[in-house]
Amino acid sequence: MRKEPIKEPSKDPTLACLLNLLLLGSGHMYLGKIAKGILILVLGVGTGMVVWPVSVLIIIWAMYDAYKNAKKVNQAVVSKRVA
Repeated sequence: MRKEPIKEPSKDPTLACLLNLLLLGSGHMYLGKIAKGILILVLGVGTGMVVWPVSVLIIIWAMYDAYKNAKKVNQAVVSKRVA
């Protein structure tokens, strides 16, 4: 009997990036990095209350990081399928 490979859903880097625009940290949560997403949300909200330009920088970094991490997740899924 042939075993079918387990298909893991790929993650859309653009969606991960855009989710951070809707709710800071949600892009990381979408990627399964819940703790990192919550940390980014708390840091963004906390700094936004004190110094809003820092909050803007955190948003931009979170968008870039979520995009980059989605690419890594997808690459790992492809590597598992090939192996």
